[in-house]
Amino acid sequence: MSFILLKRISAAESWKVRGLLTGFILFALLSMEFYPLNILHRIFPNIFTHQSSCIMLNVFGIPCPFCGMSHAFSELLRLNFSKSIYYNPSSVIFFTFLAFMCLFIFISSLFNYKIKITFNKKILLISLTGLIIMWLLNIYFGHQ
Repeated sequence: MSFILLKRISAAESWKVRGLLTGFILFALLSMEFYPLNILHRIFPNIFTHQSSCIMLNVFGIPCPFCGMSHAFSELLRLNFSKSIYYNPSSVIFFTFLAFMCLFIFISSLFNYKIKITFNKKILLISLTGLIIMWLLNIYFGHQ
């Protein structure tokens, strides 16, 4: 059984896939400029006491696996790898993987294919283990 399957699609559906991917990338880039933390501070002044928009960090005081990713992504766009790792130790690996997946989705859509991801217990266990490792790295080495 394979983890990633390619499914043939029509040209119109292929354009939709590229449009969604473009929207995702634009949203990620715009969220770096328009950071929602100031709005959250005004609405929930007693909850968002940390300099983070992470609900888990503000409510429980423990960073989530993705705490610091906004700052890390911003630094990664500036090619400042050491500061990116400073904000979240797994950020460079995560964003590199994400960039390759976006590129793979885009290229496969050019040839009218769509990616279908199948999950089984082994893949879910590997994903959960990776998430726990990211979380531990961020708790012990990440900057909050």
